[in-house]
Amino acid sequence: MTQDSHSAFRARFDPQHVSQAAFENDNDVILFLHIPKTAGMSVGKALQHSFDQFHPVSWENVGQSFRQKTRRALYQRTGTPCRQVLMGHFGWGDIQYWRNQDLPIQCATIVRDPLDRFVSNYNYNCSDVHPDKDGFKSRFPTMEDYARQLPYDYQLHTMIGAFFDFDHALAQLTQYYSFIGVTEALGPSLAHFQTSHGLRTELHEHRENTGKTPPQDDIPDSVREIIASKSRNDLRLHQLVRGFYNA
Repeated sequence: MTQDSHSAFRARFDPQHVSQAAFENDNDVILFLHIPKTAGMSVGKALQHSFDQFHPVSWENVGQSFRQKTRRALYQRTGTPCRQVLMGHFGWGDIQYWRNQDLPIQCATIVRDPLDRFVSNYNYNCSDVHPDKDGFKSRFPTMEDYARQLPYDYQLHTMIGAFFDFDHALAQLTQYYSFIGVTEALGPSLAHFQTSHGLRTELHEHRENTGKTPPQDDIPDSVREIIASKSRNDLRLHQLVRGFYNA
């Protein structure tokens, strides 16, 4: 990681270096990526009360829903000025719709420790609240089975797609994002999002739909090794941003 890329990243995302209302815009459209098991459901509940228009992207058909909500938000933007946010399980591939139309992209998201996020996601998929619990358990009988199919740097690739090295990843994030928080410091992250974007309604932390992470001793060593081997840059990003919040 070069000093220049780190300095630019810090200036963009560190609460100690971002001025109040730095990203305020009375007619913006923010794309808030909900990476699974990063407190996104809780954040979504907070955002509903802080933006004039909240556009939830349906998880059943992400691509189609994302494009529909995009067109609705853009049409709204040509009328009375208002602040809007699209939120859901979309990723960089979906955001290419904006890029291909030469639309200004402003993204936000929350990241989490890669191991904790993975285990929470696995436990949620195995729980009674997941609609395809039985199908999931038949495909992945053990946590290790599920870990083997985890994509490399799942969180970063969701956020920016492919990247050449970690400096390139930081540059992409600095170019297209205005906020990156961490699940482990959700309250301070939301407070920073509110102040840096000039939101007039206080963002309150809501805790719901939380997949519990078992004690470290209950996580097989093989799973920890697989996640570590596949999440090198996710871990670097998480440690960097978490350090901004002293969490």
